[in-house]
Amino acid sequence: MVAIAILGIGIVMVMQLFSGGLRSGGASRDYTRAIIHAKEKMEELFIEPVSGSGEFTEGSVATGNNSFRWHAEVLPHSETPVTTEETALKLLKIKVKVSWSDPNKERSVELVSLKAVLEEEFK
Repeated sequence: MVAIAILGIGIVMVMQLFSGGLRSGGASRDYTRAIIHAKEKMEELFIEPVSGSGEFTEGSVATGNNSFRWHAEVLPHSETPVTTEETALKLLKIKVKVSWSDPNKERSVELVSLKAVLEEEFK
């Protein structure tokens, strides 16, 4: 009887470890998708740096089919232009934040980069 009780407790503990591993795998998958989406949006903003926000259509099993949302900001990084003999450059700070909801709380990742543009192209 004691051996069966110990075996039962052991099986319950192993099942809890498996479920915890599955939750961690789902969270890791969502973070990976968010980073991939943020990198894609960052590449778009390097071509045309414009602030904005929107939503990706792909959902996730772990987030209950909630989609990933993005918000992008394009700001001047420094007020003084970088000048060379030929041109004057301005630095833009490009920030992309991707967020989503999981059953427990709101999650997000944020990427930040700089882009040099000609001063006359800066709006």
